[in-house]
Amino acid sequence: MAQPRTARNTVPTSSSNRTSGATAVAVRPTTVKSTSTTRGPMPTYEQVSRRAHEIWIKRGCKHGQDIQNWLEAEAQLKAEMAGK
Repeated sequence: MAQPRTARNTVPTSSSNRTSGATAVAVRPTTVKSTSTTRGPMPTYEQVSRRAHEIWIKRGCKHGQDIQNWLEAEAQLKAEMAGK
């Protein structure tokens, strides 16, 4: 017996009633909305990457702080862009 086709942007889910041939389908979100409440210019990936690297060097090249360095770089750049 062939599997039923699912619509685009859907994910098949398990069904406890296998004898009826019905398949439950969950809808996958098509867009992701930003939860950020701040508006304004955003730094580019390259800008944040360079600044995070500078912060990493200034802090003694300590491993395991990449996320903190990235977030600090983003915050610094956003503040600088907002001040212009």
